[in-house]
Amino acid sequence: MADVYPLYNRSFLLHRLSPLHHGDAPLLGGGSLRAHATTLAEQLRGDSVRGVQVDFAAAHDTAKLGPLDGCAWELLGDEDAWIDRHRPSIEPRASPPAASLTPARARGIAVSLDYETQSYHALLLRDPGVTSAAPDGFTALPLLLTQMPGPVRDIFLNYLRTAFDAHVAPLRLPPAFIAASLETYLTRLSATTSTQTIQDVVRQLNVQLAFPTATASLKHMEITIAGPDVSGFVTRGKGSDKPFTTALSRYLETHLALDPSRTKAHISRISCNSFHLGSERLKLAAPDPLEDNSMSDEAGASQDVSAGQLAVQDFYASLVREAAGTGKFLPEETATEQRDGTPSSTASAQSNQRKRAASNAAAVAAHSKKAKSIGNQNGTGVNGEKRVAAV
Repeated sequence: MADVYPLYNRSFLLHRLSPLHHGDAPLLGGGSLRAHATTLAEQLRGDSVRGVQVDFAAAHDTAKLGPLDGCAWELLGDEDAWIDRHRPSIEPRASPPAASLTPARARGIAVSLDYETQSYHALLLRDPGVTSAAPDGFTALPLLLTQMPGPVRDIFLNYLRTAFDAHVAPLRLPPAFIAASLETYLTRLSATTSTQTIQDVVRQLNVQLAFPTATASLKHMEITIAGPDVSGFVTRGKGSDKPFTTALSRYLETHLALDPSRTKAHISRISCNSFHLGSERLKLAAPDPLEDNSMSDEAGASQDVSAGQLAVQDFYASLVREAAGTGKFLPEETATEQRDGTPSSTASAQSNQRKRAASNAAAVAAHSKKAKSIGNQNGTGVNGEKRVAAV
């Protein structure tokens, strides 16, 4: 859907990506992106490249998907840039954007593969507000998200390795990061300036607790919390830097005689109306924008985005930072030791919001299609997994 930002309403696998080597030719230029799209398409089709037959075993498997109709590599900006680009399709009378997206302001690259019956996607991402540590001739896009079947993903990842002399590794989020991401959402929604409520945005919350030292008969526990009760947990945990997690631990100890600190239990997966986050997978729903009646003079200039949108900005910045590690691409075991699992906002998370009010109609139009779009993805929605137990 052209009116939904590519980060939303799709289930992605998480990867870490070392800086991409491209030499003197800039990677984020239009000509370079088109050339890579052409070469990748040839490899996916099993065509010859410069007279040499490309013979990937996975290329045979991709034939089952039907013909590859198109392969595109495009510069991806933030949501404001996306709204500017696609506003004419939503508002035909809208004026064209004042300025085009520049490589310096780009979040990264959006790769789309269009087959006969299905489209697949990948996002190579960074935080443009953070100075890159990549040397000359390299571009750092540390976070890689893929939504592709195995054979297609194998060819795509191999292309990144060979074309850019890059290293690709799974990004496994530590439990502290997963828990902190939830706390970030709840903190934004429970702020006094928020016009949205936890119940309206999060709705039903599903938390999976993993027991790494437990017996084989108890590997994890699923906890389902109704929307109105989630805010109660946050209230009871106030005074702690992790109010929800603190209140949940107290609840488990009181009602189930389960002390997470002693059993080394940790949150391994979070699922709600707004997002689904596991150690290796992510799905974000498009956050609701502010309603027209929320744009009051009393709210001030900082209230041109909703609490849900601010939470997504915080989460995006922290996820890119987690993928980047300490700024260098470290071996996975080393990066795990040095990760900081607490998301926080960056300066870029507060910038470029001038178009939110003007494009509110476009955002609402996209939101009206969100439920249908999410349902079409997997028939169940963001948190449509079967639960094995509830508390």
